Amino acid sequence: MAKGESPGTVDQLGGLLRSMPAAGYPADWSRALELLLVDPDRGMNLRNDVCHGLIDTPPKHRVALILQAALYLLSYAHGHRTLAPPAP
Repeated sequence: MAKGESPGTVDQLGGLLRSMPAAGYPADWSRALELLLVDPDRGMNLRNDVCHGLIDTPPKHRVALILQAALYLLSYAHGHRTLAPPAP
């Protein structure tokens, strides 16, 4: 859904990431994914860089971060991960 007439004002993935806690995902992972994928000011904004071809090949460490995040979400969604108990 467009939020304005200037570039960078479409809020599809960002909105989805912000809705993760309401869907039962940990809020800290919602914020971590937002920083990793869609936040151009404080984060890496990798979704924009990769999907819009702003970089040809992401560096190895960025590929690893994206894959780690995807694996975490899949394992959490399938019940193989639970929230860690609070630290004493």
